[in-house]
Amino acid sequence: MGAGGPNDDNIWPPWLIPLFREVFFVQCELHADSHKSECNMYCLDCVNGPMCPLCLNQHQNYRHIRCVNVSAIDFWVLLF
Repeated sequence: MGAGGPNDDNIWPPWLIPLFREVFFVQCELHADSHKSECNMYCLDCVNGPMCPLCLNQHQNYRHIRCVNVSAIDFWVLLF
């Protein structure tokens, strides 16, 4: 499992690989004037990139995670 076999694409959730490719903790382009504009949220159902808490309002009924930076290490916290 996860060793690069021919069927590995089927064992991972569809949002996992795109999540690892994203850059978090940047300023939201849509809410740059807000003090809560840091992109640290990710919608697992839409898989459309990092978003700020204000953007998350449009994804209330979806599964999402919050990326937390602790001592320069990024952690993902599931918030279903």
